[in-house]
Amino acid sequence: MDAETKGSGVSEFEQALVSVDVVAMVYSAGTLQVCLPPRQFAPFLGEAALPGVLIGRETSVQAAERALATKAGARAERLEDVGVFDTDGRDPRGPTMAIAKLALGVQPLAGTPSLHLQELGAVRGLPFDHEAIILRAAASLGRLLLTEAEALRLLFGPVLSVRDVLTVARALEQATGRAILPTDNNGIRRLLGTHGATKTGEYAAGASKGHPSALYRL
Repeated sequence: MDAETKGSGVSEFEQALVSVDVVAMVYSAGTLQVCLPPRQFAPFLGEAALPGVLIGRETSVQAAERALATKAGARAERLEDVGVFDTDGRDPRGPTMAIAKLALGVQPLAGTPSLHLQELGAVRGLPFDHEAIILRAAASLGRLLLTEAEALRLLFGPVLSVRDVLTVARALEQATGRAILPTDNNGIRRLLGTHGATKTGEYAAGASKGHPSALYRL
C-alpha cells in the first residue's frame, strides 16, 4: 500500500465504475453501419447507444460478449481492443471508465428482430461519449482492413467487390477525416491482391455507371 492510501483507506477515493462498450460494425445494404440499440435503463432511456455493460467477475471480452447478447441480441466472431475512455464527466452518474471493443463478423442471435443499425455517416447525438468511441473504432477498422484479409472476410464475407471496399473506404475517410484505405478503384484492386483475393469471373449485381464491379474471393 502506498503512502497516499496507507492509514486512510481507499474508501476515501470515489472508485470509477469500469464498463465495456462495443462498436459492432456491419456492412449491410451497401453501407457501413453501426449497431445502436435503444438503451434499456436510465439515463438516456430509450435512446440509441452502443451496447455496453459494467464488468463483473469476468474478462473484458466476456463482458463484451454479454453486452452484445443482452443489449443487441447479437454475437461476433472477433473482438478487437479500441481503447479506454475515462474523460471526466462522460457519465452523469459519476466517474466511469469504458473499455471499447470493435466487433466484427456480427450476426443476430435467434429471435432477434433487428440489430438497430445506423449508417456510420448518419450517426449523431449519441449519449455519453459514444460518438468519440465510434470514431476511434472506425480508425481501428480501417487499419485492420488495410493489413488483414481476415478483417475483410469478417466485414464483407468470402466474396466481395471493389465497389464494396471502396464504399467502406470512403465512409471511413468521411468519419475520421483521413484516408486510411485507398479511395480509388485501382488502389482497392491492389489491396485485394495484397490480401490474396482472386477474381471469380463474375460481377456484382446492380452496377450503375461505369464498368461493372468485379467480384473477388478471399
